[in-house]
Amino acid sequence: MDYEIQVKDVEPIRIAFMKYKGVVTDANKVFPSVFKSIGGKANGAPFFCYYVMDSKSKIGELELCVPTSETPTENGIAIKEMPRIKAVSATHVGPYETMNYAYEAINRYAKEKDLHLEPPFREVYIKGPGMFFKGNSSKYITEILFPIKEEE
Repeated sequence: MDYEIQVKDVEPIRIAFMKYKGVVTDANKVFPSVFKSIGGKANGAPFFCYYVMDSKSKIGELELCVPTSETPTENGIAIKEMPRIKAVSATHVGPYETMNYAYEAINRYAKEKDLHLEPPFREVYIKGPGMFFKGNSSKYITEILFPIKEEE
């Protein structure tokens, strides 16, 4: 799969989020509670923000994030401002199971350009499964953003 890799500035964004630690594929079971706590009033694409990820066990420490101007009503869901970042970006079209190709392309690009990537990285779900229907996974669109460590 060919990916167009680019470096871009990502604007700061206010999000409602909840911390999650466990099997990453199970995070989707609790993600709807973030939407529910803001009455479904998102003002941007939802995303997962990965701080730690074990690629073998698929266990991660992440935040489940929804851009919003609302204030969450549920415990365990908070608000924060994500800072402006410069990031390496790749857009993956297709099922989540094949996103590893996008990650490999980002890593190759960073190595070629001598860029140092640092967590947390984001998976922005531009188009994915709906609340009730899975949809066609070959048409899912996910943007992957890896912050670039600024040289001191």
